[in-house]
Amino acid sequence: MQENKTDYILKKGIPRLNNTIGISLGLAALTGVLLIFNLVINNDQSLYEVVKTDGGVVLILILLLFLTVSFVSSIICNHQVRKATAELSYITKSVHTGFLNILLEPGYQVTYANPKFYEIFGYKRYEFETEYDNCFLSFVCDEDQEKIKVLKEQFVNGSYRQIEVKMITRSGDIINVLLDGNFTLTREGEKAFSAVLLNITNFKEMQNKLSLEEERYRIAAEISNDILFEYKVDKDVMKFADKYTEVYGRTPVIEDFSVVELYNKNMVHPEDCQDLKLFARTLKSGKEMMEAEFRIKNANNEYVWCHIRGKTIYDENKEPISVIGKVVNIDLHKKELQKLEYKAKRDLLTGVYNKVTTKEIIDEYLKRNRNSKHILMMIDIDDFKHVNDNYGHLTGDNILVYIMDKIKSIFFGEIIGRIGGDEFIVFVGNIDSLDGIITKANLLREALSTAYEVEDQAVYISGSIGISVYPEDGATYTELINCADKALYSVKDEGKGSYKLFT
Repeated sequence: MQENKTDYILKKGIPRLNNTIGISLGLAALTGVLLIFNLVINNDQSLYEVVKTDGGVVLILILLLFLTVSFVSSIICNHQVRKATAELSYITKSVHTGFLNILLEPGYQVTYANPKFYEIFGYKRYEFETEYDNCFLSFVCDEDQEKIKVLKEQFVNGSYRQIEVKMITRSGDIINVLLDGNFTLTREGEKAFSAVLLNITNFKEMQNKLSLEEERYRIAAEISNDILFEYKVDKDVMKFADKYTEVYGRTPVIEDFSVVELYNKNMVHPEDCQDLKLFARTLKSGKEMMEAEFRIKNANNEYVWCHIRGKTIYDENKEPISVIGKVVNIDLHKKELQKLEYKAKRDLLTGVYNKVTTKEIIDEYLKRNRNSKHILMMIDIDDFKHVNDNYGHLTGDNILVYIMDKIKSIFFGEIIGRIGGDEFIVFVGNIDSLDGIITKANLLREALSTAYEVEDQAVYISGSIGISVYPEDGATYTELINCADKALYSVKDEGKGSYKLFT
């Protein structure tokens, strides 16, 4: 029957130690004999006289000293060996890990194993010995036996190996185990493998489940229009899913992502660069949730609206590690919203801002630009009711569109709005002087003085303009338009077709 390693130490090690101690005691006695022999051979008269005089007392004391030292040493060594043996026995019996030594010879016998090794496979020590002749391969599944057999060819004394194999328990269950150990040579020079055996079945099951989830995740990402990403906070690296290359035509890995100046011209719409920079800073900030919208250039060199959303993952110290998120193409949705927003804010006939939006935009502009001079020009098309009555409302609408197209081309980038049937607003910011006001007023008057052909007949149009100046005439849209309206009716009273500043 195979011996436990601890039993081996107790049964074989202690007797050998006792033999060693016995030899030490014998050597001590021999030393005394040699001392006497030295007296006789060398005829050392002085030492002889001492021994003779003291009746051999000195010699006896010397022998007792050697015996005492040897005895005490044996007690100390014996105690230390027993203590170390007990500690080793406790460790090997209490840990939930197998310890074993396998001979790499035909039979692949286990020459030593701790109790946990047998417990893992559901056997008693004697059952393993009598039923399987200590053969390790008896437990290894057929498809993995070659992994054990090849160890003999790989043998390099003292080198390290780690092997995963499937093994069979007494109940017939297949378990995954990890052998982690070193090659060794026995006293007889036989090749062996000493290893720790870990049951990693639960770990492998979790690993397989994780792999399955990753595969599902990958397939879901492939069939979805969404593009997943992971941002490493410490490395400042953004990694998109492979689909990113297909959709946007760029590498899915971006180093130094927060330094967006390096690539933002190629990545997002120029108007959205600041939004991208803000998003990059937010990624590094550790904020739990983040969202952003900007236009990303796709593989067809077209800018498409995308919604980006991410969630931060933290370590045990609540420090941000990474951000997981997705990029969603919202281009169609965004453009539909823009159409609705356009309709809500615009005059459907002329395309300029409607009355409500005109007021909101001008008031907001005045709040942001309090230290400059601005002008508000209020326009009324002269005798436009006569046009509608004589040529019809459809022709009247066409004339309004024609006039507004001319005004939009001259005052491109300025705030233009329709506030009534034939009343319009042109707001011009940052006027330097009175000459600048006069110049703008003349440009507008000339644009209004035009002719429109209806069935080969010219319809002559003109407009009256009232002008108010910020901040002299008012600090809000309402104050400015009231002053401009008064100036406008003053022009109409004086003959129409001209402009006048509020005084």
